[in-house]
Amino acid sequence: MEHSPGAKLIDKAADVLFLCRDAEGPVGVTETARRLGMPKSSAARIVGALVRRGFLRQEEPSGKYTLSNVFYSFTSALSERNLLIPRAVPVMEKVFRALRETVHLNVVDGLERVCVHVLESPQSLKAVMPVGQRSPLYCGGSSKAILAFSDEETVERVFARPFRKFTGNTIAGKKAMREEIRRIRERGYAVSHGERVEGITSVSVPVFHPGGKLAASLTVSVPTARYTESLMEKILRGLSAASAGITRGMG
Repeated sequence: MEHSPGAKLIDKAADVLFLCRDAEGPVGVTETARRLGMPKSSAARIVGALVRRGFLRQEEPSGKYTLSNVFYSFTSALSERNLLIPRAVPVMEKVFRALRETVHLNVVDGLERVCVHVLESPQSLKAVMPVGQRSPLYCGGSSKAILAFSDEETVERVFARPFRKFTGNTIAGKKAMREEIRRIRERGYAVSHGERVEGITSVSVPVFHPGGKLAASLTVSVPTARYTESLMEKILRGLSAASAGITRGMG
């Protein structure tokens, strides 16, 4: 199907927004044009339109662009319409109070895991997980808990793509990852020791809809320096009860 000029323009605007979302800092028009392979004049027009509509804002004094706060309103609207987060928050708070470690809820978006809610540890040494943070489904505890309990089509789509190492502990071998998925399915939870971020250990369990379909993963992340087998047992007890509680709440 051929796209109309209007549809192509919308595609390009979406590309600009995704670029700004994934960039490590504000992005200029020249860099936008170069990275997206479009004329600088086209990039300037699209960026200008996105600024006028409030999707991007210009940073001073660099003159570069970043996402505006309007996206928080989208997050709020999604939270209100999605049963998962309202049902999960009270249960997450119980785990959070018991452990005083970072607890986060994650959903799948395409072939990535996205954090949609987080309760951050009050301790000075802690794991940090921003809402909206993404990672591929093969990397990290919360991602692996989603991947292991996803449908086979999703699993094979993940394996059809190259794996890249985020740290020295990332499982980049596909044979090793298939074995890891088997173990996660067998024991019912996933563990990551610095696979995505060095020095952070995470324990994650799947969360299911009442009908049995995968809904999310629920994770406790801690500094590896504070991680012990005793703490892991407490985390697993808390997460297992929380996962079941969220499922009941969505029924």
